[in-house]
Amino acid sequence: MAPVTTPLRRSNIPNRTVTSSGRILSCSPRTVQPFKSPFTSSSTSTTLKRSALEAVGPATPLREENGAVRRSLRLSKETEDARDVSKKRGDEDVEMKSQPLDTSPEIPSLGKMYISGDAPINGPFTFGELPENVRELYKEKRKIKDLYDWQKECLSDQRLLRGSNVIICLPTGAGKTLIAEVLMLRELLVRKKNCILVLPYVAIVQEKMTTLSAFEEDFEICVEQYAASVGRLPPIKRRKRNSIFVATIEKANMLVNSMIETGRMDSIGLVVVDEMHMLGEGGRGAVLEQLLAKYMFKGSGQIVGMSATLSNIEELAKYLKAYVYTTNFRPIELEERVKIGDVMYRVDPGGHLIHDKDLQPNPILAKRDPDGLVMLLQDVVPQKSVIIFCPSRQNCENVCRLISGLFPKSVRELHKEKREAVIRQIQEDSDGRICPVLESGLRYGIAYHHSGLTAEERKHVEAAFQDQIICIICATSTLAAGVNLPARRVIIKTPLVGRNPLGKAQYLQMIGRAGRAGFDDKGDCVTIVRDGAEERTFREMLLSPMLRCESSLGEESQMASFVLDLISMNLCKSMEDLQHVISGTLLGVQKEPKEVFAFLEKTVACLKNEKMIDEDQEHYKATTLGSATFNASIPPTAAQQINSDLTDNLEQGIVLSSHLHLLYTISPYEVAVDINWDLFHCEYVKLPQCEKDLLAKMRLPESRIFQHIVLRSKLETGDPVLRLYIALIMQKIWSQEPLWKVAEQFAVTRGWIQSTLQSTIAQASSVARFSEKVTSLWSLKQLLPDLVKKLSDCAKQELVPLLQIDCVKRGRAQQLYTAGYKNVNAIACANINDLMAKIEHLNAYQAKKMISSASTVIRDQIAEKEEELEALGLNLDVWSDPLVTNSRKKL
Repeated sequence: MAPVTTPLRRSNIPNRTVTSSGRILSCSPRTVQPFKSPFTSSSTSTTLKRSALEAVGPATPLREENGAVRRSLRLSKETEDARDVSKKRGDEDVEMKSQPLDTSPEIPSLGKMYISGDAPINGPFTFGELPENVRELYKEKRKIKDLYDWQKECLSDQRLLRGSNVIICLPTGAGKTLIAEVLMLRELLVRKKNCILVLPYVAIVQEKMTTLSAFEEDFEICVEQYAASVGRLPPIKRRKRNSIFVATIEKANMLVNSMIETGRMDSIGLVVVDEMHMLGEGGRGAVLEQLLAKYMFKGSGQIVGMSATLSNIEELAKYLKAYVYTTNFRPIELEERVKIGDVMYRVDPGGHLIHDKDLQPNPILAKRDPDGLVMLLQDVVPQKSVIIFCPSRQNCENVCRLISGLFPKSVRELHKEKREAVIRQIQEDSDGRICPVLESGLRYGIAYHHSGLTAEERKHVEAAFQDQIICIICATSTLAAGVNLPARRVIIKTPLVGRNPLGKAQYLQMIGRAGRAGFDDKGDCVTIVRDGAEERTFREMLLSPMLRCESSLGEESQMASFVLDLISMNLCKSMEDLQHVISGTLLGVQKEPKEVFAFLEKTVACLKNEKMIDEDQEHYKATTLGSATFNASIPPTAAQQINSDLTDNLEQGIVLSSHLHLLYTISPYEVAVDINWDLFHCEYVKLPQCEKDLLAKMRLPESRIFQHIVLRSKLETGDPVLRLYIALIMQKIWSQEPLWKVAEQFAVTRGWIQSTLQSTIAQASSVARFSEKVTSLWSLKQLLPDLVKKLSDCAKQELVPLLQIDCVKRGRAQQLYTAGYKNVNAIACANINDLMAKIEHLNAYQAKKMISSASTVIRDQIAEKEEELEALGLNLDVWSDPLVTNSRKKL
């Protein structure tokens, strides 16, 4: 299917002036033609017939507070007069002309914003209605002098300012983040509401926490993380500050559920969704679709979706009841090139390859470097940076090793001391160890980046790249959709992701990393393609349209989870209620109602059969099992097995002489690993007899291990034997054995262990919440919370409080404790220079971040205590009054 929008051509913009930074200063409005609405047949004529309250026609209903229409709009005199006339005439319609609401010059129309059939209503540019002092401080914090013209136009649209939902669809690096930040600050500081920022990955959440935390003290707001095992549900009730909840998709869904259950949904005034195309990506997309549907059904705020890779935008706009702002503006020039053999081609705007030049490879290097990587690097590094995307983790390491071996020795002298400092920092966080390939590469200014590294190792590599200490990163495709690491040049070593051909969306994400604004004056991307079948497939990809964003709610397990959520929260009590909500999902937009309702009825019947819901006088309600499933945020399809496994395990008793039994109980079902059967048997034999006896009762005797040793079986995820093997690995981590040692012993990567540890913690939290609703599992309810906390820290008890602080792991915590910083408050009150003097290899950035993080921990602890006191009936406003305080002192 062809894309809905037609990109702007540079040749179509005759009055275009571009600064050195690439900012468009002028652009003829005639170059932008509006869409015809795909939903209505209404004309885009300048004369519109509508009621006075709809004179500015948002794409979504007006926001309401306490029953009153809430609008931030400054109406022009003509509109005010028209409203006065309408008051006299009652509900009569008035003829009005669509016009700007101010007589100041209009900003040139850069984007196509007419998906709803309503023309944009541009008013004066007010920087998103932020107060003057806030906007100046924001510009200072972000080090910006002026906005791009498209940003000014977008922020001047009165539909956006009055609360209409919007999808902002622009290329990567065009500046969408600024729009989101301005709107969130307006919500927090002007409207006094909280915001949810939904991001696709934990790494991006952590990066965004770092950038947004700079606003906390200056703007007196809170920035709270909801990712992996971090984030309190429901969130702390803040008395004096509003919060931005920075969350992954799954955590954002749980956050919305908790807000609905506690009746606090009105406190959320804005939901910002980055990478909106994630809606079409399987199970995670279905969760995103559910949380947005629940927010639209129960909330009264605004939704802002952002993406650079959307296709069927009209369906997404209809689903969100949004208008669309889109343009192909890039702040700097991006050149796409393709290397096939010894020939370089340019990619024209239509996706065709145009011969550029013939290359002259070095015959000496060609034997070791057949792809010509060094030739593509030598005109860029070390002055500028390069990202090389590789198809696999092993290939990343091989390329890192190859380039390190081919670079001249003189390259090692550049930033030598800083590179050695990075190596020492990685060693400090990794029990004194570092991968030899990574260590050698870092000395040459090269590093690899993939999921096999620990989170700490990846952070050090990313920081070194951003600080230009290293100039080359060899990465897998996940980096393209992950943290913000711009480069002067992007090289795609082969158009594959794993063994699969590179997709259009992935390709655009990768090349979008080249030449980011504020870093370079231009950027380019080179894809290395082999002739033959690989070349044909790549050419087809370039010419193909973007893939459609299809709803994933059509999967039985996803629809079952959504329906159970709606019934458990009492949002829907009948089939009619369910049909009403489902009709408002992306699935409801893309499929025929008859088909959707039939699927819905089938899902409800399955939930009844699984004893998840009951029907009483045509009203649905969740059973105990259904409530536990909802509370644990686990799929209904997995709930029966989890309930059965937990019940069977407890019936055999609990062995508390070690933690293996509990670790097995919370071992995740979805994690896969290649088992070393000989090692498995050796570890099994070492177990105490009481644990062997218990495992035998649980149908995991030693004979079963022998059987697998003979057969060398490949086990499916969730198999009890596989989960026991994972539990044995987790027991090593629990016992505080070094990560490197455990990884080498079980032949897995350090990153895999860290990821599996997070999955185990998440599973433990789910099982604990599941047990809260099932009385027969009361023992797990008591035992698991402490287990989760200890498993999260895996450190000496006296160091646990310090591990709450950013940039503090076990090694750093021990340093702090030895230096006299024995609690969080000691660090919150510390001086940056004192910290740097007492803690070896601690830089100013880390010291500042640690002090800021410690202050945040103390602030949250105080807020939690205040919340508890208010729950007991204490009026803190009266209690903190100076007169009352003085009276208490006298008494």
